[in-house]
Amino acid sequence: MSRILAVDWGTRRIGLAVSDLTETLARPLPTLIISSPKDAVRGILNAARGEEAETILVGLPLNMDGGEGSSVKRARALGSALEHEGFSVVYHDERLTTETAKKYLLSRNVRRPDKSRLDQVAALLLLENYLETRSHEEGRA
Repeated sequence: MSRILAVDWGTRRIGLAVSDLTETLARPLPTLIISSPKDAVRGILNAARGEEAETILVGLPLNMDGGEGSSVKRARALGSALEHEGFSVVYHDERLTTETAKKYLLSRNVRRPDKSRLDQVAALLLLENYLETRSHEEGRA
């Protein structure tokens, strides 16, 4: 097994989280502050290489009805650029991760989390959900 780097993509900030080598535990990484799509790709590649991740999990900001809007197209373009650099890219529904992250932080008495911390927790939740979903799917196979 190898590490998975999760990406909670945004136009200004990118939340990141990484799995352990067994792909069962996750931890947040520092949030990337970006100014362009090229900055995003460069920052994600640096994080993936630094953490020795072989797979990059890109969150898909689907509409509540499951449809794909312009944000999903940008997330897929990001994933495509990462694949072009030799990484395996998988996509996972990230609906409500930011809201869940807010609730999580509130439950920990963090009343006004800064946006960077919120992005970290959202990426962490995205990765944990992906790992759990994949584990259940593998258990059924």
